[in-house]
Amino acid sequence: MVVEGCPAHEIVPFDKVELTEAIESAPAGASGTVLDLLDDGAAIVEISALPLEPILDRLVFAPVDKLRRIPAAPGKSRGVAA
Repeated sequence: MVVEGCPAHEIVPFDKVELTEAIESAPAGASGTVLDLLDDGAAIVEISALPLEPILDRLVFAPVDKLRRIPAAPGKSRGVAA
């Protein structure tokens, strides 16, 4: 899915992302993995790293424009691992 107004900001399933704003009970800056993209422009994100808040629901439904893709480490590809 390409975010409108930002063609280089493509989010696909299994990308690592960071929330740019608080979503549901997850604070801005929480990071996780995109599990799926929904037709309404949202993503299901499994939060894996939470700054300062260890007890939260791990799944959030976040608008894609509220996500920042975390670049893969050099030598690692995006998407599903083989």
